[in-house]
Amino acid sequence: MRIFLDTNILLDIIEQRMPHYTASQTVLDECDQRGFEIFVAWHGLATVFYITAKKRGEPYALQMIRDLLTWATVATVGQDEAQEALGYGIPDYEDALIAAAASAANADWLITRDEAGFSKGPIAAINPTDFLRKL
Repeated sequence: MRIFLDTNILLDIIEQRMPHYTASQTVLDECDQRGFEIFVAWHGLATVFYITAKKRGEPYALQMIRDLLTWATVATVGQDEAQEALGYGIPDYEDALIAAAASAANADWLITRDEAGFSKGPIAAINPTDFLRKL
């Protein structure tokens, strides 16, 4: 199975943001145990770095990005996907770019805490708790 993690899920894990950390980390653990492929958006890495560096410093943030890149694949996107994202009808263009990256990765699920934000996207969005129930 191919799983795409939204940036908010990455931040839940890296920043151990409660109460969301437990479910988000469990998704990651289950994906690892089951051999699922995990994908992230390239522009989400910048957001993760910025927020983490602001809170914990650049060395820590860089290490978290290094660690993340050992277990996740950055979805390959470009001009076509950026253009495609404009047509999804998703009001938040950043979310539309995430949806386009998930589509480019041929993801089966987009794991997010903002399911409504992705309701018009090409990949089914689901929150961590509901995803775990489906396993």
